[in-house]
This record gives sequence, structure tokens and C-alpha cells, in this order.
Amino acid sequence: MLIAALRDMQWRKRRFVIAILSTAIIFAMTLALTGLANGFRVEADKTVNFLGVDVFLVKAGASGP
Repeated sequence: MLIAALRDMQWRKRRFVIAILSTAIIFAMTLALTGLANGFRVEADKTVNFLGVDVFLVKAGASGP
């Protein structure tokens, strides 16, 4: 089975390279978005700690957490 897969890759090198690059791009985007989300959380925590607030005032009817 492995020999058949390797022989198939010999004929379809372009498709194999495209699959590898696509997987790498998706992995890189996942890491970047995870880093951004973590950065936003850390900045929010730093801001709250710097201001020393205990309560947030939110307009009535506003959506969000």
C-alpha cells in the first residue's frame, strides 16, 4: 500500500505540494489568530488592572459580554 502511495505521488507531485502548502497556511493562520486573541485578552487585563476599576458601566440594550 505504501509503495502504491509513493508511486502515485511521483505522478502527482504538484497536487502533493499544493496540499502541503495549504496545510501549512492553515496551520500558520491558526497560530496567528490564537496569538491575536491572546494578545487582546492580555491587553484587556492590563487595562483593567491599570485603571483599578471594579465595575463596568454598559449602556442599556447593548450587546456583548
